[in-house]
Amino acid sequence: MNNFFLTVGIEIHTQVNTKTKMFSNTSICNDTTIENINKFVNEYDLGMPGVLPSINEEVIKKAIIFANALEMKINKNLRFDRKNYYYQDLPKGYQITQNFFPFAIEGKIKISNKSIGINRFHLEEDTAKQIIDNEKIILDYNRSGIPLIEIVSEPEMHSSDEVIEYLQKIKQILTFLEISDGEMENSSLRVDVNISVSKNNLEKGIRVEIKNLNSFSNVRDAINYEFERQVKLINSGSHVDQETRKWDEKKRQTIFMRNKKNSIDYKYCAEPNILPIDISNIVDNIKLDKKSLPCNIAIYLEENGLNKEMVNLLLNDYKIYKVFQYANKKINDFNLCASWILVELTGVLKEIKIYELNEIKLNNIIDLILLIKSQEINNKQGKVLLQEIIKSDKNAKELIIELNFKQITDKNIITKELQEIINNNKELIIKNKNNYEKIKKIIIGQLMKITNGQANPVISNQILEELLIKVLE
Repeated sequence: MNNFFLTVGIEIHTQVNTKTKMFSNTSICNDTTIENINKFVNEYDLGMPGVLPSINEEVIKKAIIFANALEMKINKNLRFDRKNYYYQDLPKGYQITQNFFPFAIEGKIKISNKSIGINRFHLEEDTAKQIIDNEKIILDYNRSGIPLIEIVSEPEMHSSDEVIEYLQKIKQILTFLEISDGEMENSSLRVDVNISVSKNNLEKGIRVEIKNLNSFSNVRDAINYEFERQVKLINSGSHVDQETRKWDEKKRQTIFMRNKKNSIDYKYCAEPNILPIDISNIVDNIKLDKKSLPCNIAIYLEENGLNKEMVNLLLNDYKIYKVFQYANKKINDFNLCASWILVELTGVLKEIKIYELNEIKLNNIIDLILLIKSQEINNKQGKVLLQEIIKSDKNAKELIIELNFKQITDKNIITKELQEIINNNKELIIKNKNNYEKIKKIIIGQLMKITNGQANPVISNQILEELLIKVLE
């Protein structure tokens, strides 16, 4: 494998966050359950004769912000084209897109070791969704007409790791600037991968496309599999065909779809129902808030003490980042909030399969973290309370009473227990006298174990400070 050179280019289709569709005033419904099928459509979405498109200005504004974030040149003369083909998911018999004059060109994304060029991105409308139910194909026109941005990279990635990092960076910009929610599981972000394999970096191999990958793990696996498949073909003396393939999740392999040599001629032409529009004023009036860019948020979080691992976790989940940001405004403790939001909260949410938090729950979680910060409750109690808060709308103080969380506040009892722990660990204490915080953590940990987590943390720490001073004098 080391004798072969991999080249990858990426096409991303991402749904734009707007209330209505690209060329009609139909509301967008992201609930894809069977009950909602074809409830959010109008005459235009169904391709009825005589109905004209009307551009969603909100899409244009978000596209401008995205172009600015990628440092791209915007085409201020907005034009659309028709992509002509007949298929059951396209009721008009054509798709409105931008083939000849893309919205923006010549961008770049910085990854760890280099910059990846972005050739262009353009706006277009989505097609209907096909659902297979009991061996029947159901067409859901709710998705027909949803606004999309298609982002086309240069073929400048040479490993699946580079591809994943590129995708993560794009997704971060899309979500943090609230251009798209970037949720691949809901088809808000879909990826097509173009792969070629050659024996050196001076030439390119035959390009093979893999369509509609719906998770980062599938992207990685598809690239690695296709690389190995093409290397085996070349080594055996066989020819790599220029074709379109898809990823089979069950078989964990790419499957042939169609040959590129017989690709459809879409007969692109200018869209006659949308005349060119000068968007210079809109472009000039929309400014990018650079503080909202993920790269600048990362710097801010690191400057406030978060390690790179925690920063990356926040950047890769905008919903959790918003929870963190909301909590930290009231608590003002970056590391405490990150620990409880990123570790404890996400763990509970995943376990009980809850993905949205209402304002009541959010505020109750903040009150819980404040109780932990003030040491009125310990971490063990906090973890129990967190689960109950997520399951109900009760706050921490109500649950403390309800769960009968007892606390030992008697100083004599706490002093006796601490003194016994110290007597049993004098050698360890003397050995680690230069690491004061470590000694305290060990002793308090033993105290909580002995008292089943019921010793009051504030009182316990105060007494321990006094006892340790005597031992270490």
